[in-house]
Amino acid sequence: MTYRHHDNIGDDEIRIIAGNDNRPEDDNDNRGGRHIVGWIIAAVILAVVFIGLWAVLLGNDDDSELQVEVTETVMPESVDNLPATADASSGAYVEITDTVAADCGLVILRPVNAAPSLRLGPDALNDTAAVLVAEAAGVRGDNGSIVGAFVIDGELLSKGQSKAGFCAIINGLVTIGVADTTPFLEQALEADGSFFRQYPLVVGGQVVENRPKGVSLRKALAEYEGHTVVILSKERLSFHDFSEALSRLGVSNAIYLVGSSSPAVALRADGERLVFGNPDHDMPANSTFIIWK
Repeated sequence: MTYRHHDNIGDDEIRIIAGNDNRPEDDNDNRGGRHIVGWIIAAVILAVVFIGLWAVLLGNDDDSELQVEVTETVMPESVDNLPATADASSGAYVEITDTVAADCGLVILRPVNAAPSLRLGPDALNDTAAVLVAEAAGVRGDNGSIVGAFVIDGELLSKGQSKAGFCAIINGLVTIGVADTTPFLEQALEADGSFFRQYPLVVGGQVVENRPKGVSLRKALAEYEGHTVVILSKERLSFHDFSEALSRLGVSNAIYLVGSSSPAVALRADGERLVFGNPDHDMPANSTFIIWK
């Protein structure tokens, strides 16, 4: 045991001094001043405690509940090389919604009463029967070949596994997933279906990290609220930030679609045809598209 003289007071101790009837007369006169000093010290302590608690609460702001704001979109313009209006009497159209997740502006394109398929070639953008068109698999810059396995109507047009994300369209149903090998490729070949590969973004609601670290306008094919949708970023984002925004939005699974200035075309319920991106974007002959019609 460490010995300490009774007159010494540690930093974590408070000495209480009992009253003394024999204290000097001037002690009585100074009691009011000591009480005032005591109240000032107590107020300072309370202020320090309050400031500390406030700082802790601010530090936890990143873990606060996500606030999602939804409004009608006004950002796109009509496509120059397509009619500004089209016949929407078939009942197929695209529901277009602006939203914000993880401080990132997003646009959700949800096809309604339309069936998905894959197309080869930039002419897909001029298909007036399509209600939604977006570029799908990547194309190599050196020789223009399609990157990864690619199947249209049961025909294998490209081989290889460059990216773990995949989309399979079999009997009109879209499956989005992440796997190095998947039976959906074989099923697409056997059932005259379609298949392509892309970067994975979200699997089971969780962010998937990708090696590219640059920033760009992003597009995704995603499972959201029980529907297959295309989601676009309004600003240039890294893969991580885009994936984080999709995850925070509530997307269950998502893979990348060709982003940057690559256009996406959508037909609204009122027949107005809209473009997102640059309709004059130079596209290789082997460009691939996912379309709904």
